[in-house]
Amino acid sequence: MRLIRSSHRQTDPVTTDLRSGQGSRLLPGPNQSWLELFYDLAFVAAIVVLSSSYSNNKTIPHSAWLMIIAGMIWVAWLETTLLTNRSTLQRVWPRILTVVQMALILVVAIAADDTLGNNTELVGPLYAVVLVCLALLFRSARRTRPELAPYISHHAGRTIVAAVLFAGSPFYADEWYWIVWLLALAIIIYPGRSSNVDESIDAHHLVHRFGEFTIIVLGESFLKIGLVATEEPLDDVDLIGLPLTFALVYIIWWLYFTDVTAAGLPDGTNRRRVWIAAHLPLQVSIMSLAVGLSLIMNPTIDAVEPGYIRMILVPLITISVSLAVLNLTTGTTVGRRRARIHGVAAVVLLVAFVVLQVNGGYQEEGTAILAIVVLGTSALLIRRIDDPGVATTS
Repeated sequence: MRLIRSSHRQTDPVTTDLRSGQGSRLLPGPNQSWLELFYDLAFVAAIVVLSSSYSNNKTIPHSAWLMIIAGMIWVAWLETTLLTNRSTLQRVWPRILTVVQMALILVVAIAADDTLGNNTELVGPLYAVVLVCLALLFRSARRTRPELAPYISHHAGRTIVAAVLFAGSPFYADEWYWIVWLLALAIIIYPGRSSNVDESIDAHHLVHRFGEFTIIVLGESFLKIGLVATEEPLDDVDLIGLPLTFALVYIIWWLYFTDVTAAGLPDGTNRRRVWIAAHLPLQVSIMSLAVGLSLIMNPTIDAVEPGYIRMILVPLITISVSLAVLNLTTGTTVGRRRARIHGVAAVVLLVAFVVLQVNGGYQEEGTAILAIVVLGTSALLIRRIDDPGVATTS
């Protein structure tokens, strides 16, 4: 056992222009956006698997293990998204690689679930194959975007290096393997040095893709609530918790799609990198929050699992901080004002968490109401900032 417990797109610039006769004809197939949505289905399933594993084992070591796995899966999604942002996957070979990667992502999530048996030794080698598929996808993109050949080659090479590190997981000591994994992930996402990379990004498409993935993790909250509700007789389900959980998820949706998507992709390479990175803690926290919210539906949870109030407040604190960082990347007065509101909300939730920890006054419904009040107030204040009469340059 391991130590830690172990259409939306613009037309591609090289798409065939039949009237001028330039370019090479692409094989017919569904539009890129439909392929990407199909690709996301594998991550929906993987998130459900990780959520179920978290529900069955809520210890801190196991939670840390699942956070690493979620980060690995997120990196695979991110790198594939950045590739499809720059190049279409209309040919047969890239589509086959995409489907293989989808299947492997789900297998990685299943292997990481220790409640199904100790398969954690397989996670590293399996993820290595995911990275090999990703590297091959990058190589295939050279045919459609030859002007990005230096960037693609460099990126594919770093992905292969990371794959080798993951493939060697069975030979690492249990005390050190996770350090090697984090190093490998850093090698993958380390910014490239090639010119014209930022210029090649379709900003509208990238913002839309991150919004779609955020919708997926928010939807997992509803799925988790529904599964919990069907596990118990209707008389034993706390129906008061149902509107509370829906209200909280809706407010998070409101805050993200009012703040982040409306502002668009920030200008500047460093701001864009921070913007992308801030989505990882945001989306992982939403995943873990889904399990915490599902506990509200169980009326006996106070007597059985009183310590798991952290599963509601800690993710909400992280979500507020992530939203603050995302707003700061805009570099605007409105963004800074919004960031302050999210920062204050995070502080209020943190104080509430400390007070509950000290007093031991755990009450899931009361905590949910407190979170709704705090985040709902944030949403109302941000709405005022949207008013041109308020959002003036200071």
